[in-house]
Amino acid sequence: MYVETDFLMGLAKQDDWLQDAALDALDEYDDIHTSITAYTEFLMLAYDHEVADYTIDVGRVIVDLVELVPVRPPAHEEAVLTAAVLAAEQGFTPFDAIHAGIAIVTDESALTTEQDYDAIELDRVPLDELDQ
Repeated sequence: MYVETDFLMGLAKQDDWLQDAALDALDEYDDIHTSITAYTEFLMLAYDHEVADYTIDVGRVIVDLVELVPVRPPAHEEAVLTAAVLAAEQGFTPFDAIHAGIAIVTDESALTTEQDYDAIELDRVPLDELDQ
């Protein structure tokens, strides 16, 4: 059964109105899973601590969530886990973390102007230098 971001938030937040329902669903349904899109939205919701009414330790929580709610396809699961580390430890924005996670797990270079990738030794080809 495919689940969306509200399911992830229900499990991740300390006191969420959907927490009991999400936990019951984990017991009731086999093969609960989601996509990289749901985890990207989750990262966005957890990203801005000043706006949010809650605090989520993204690095720890995503590792636990992926155990309960895996990502399909499996390669995207590795990208989500990598993105969680980059967001938590390197301060990457959610989208930059996801992009870097995908490039890392697929062992590809990134054609981009995003210089934050240089700090993690991702092979970055500077897009802005191509027209020179």
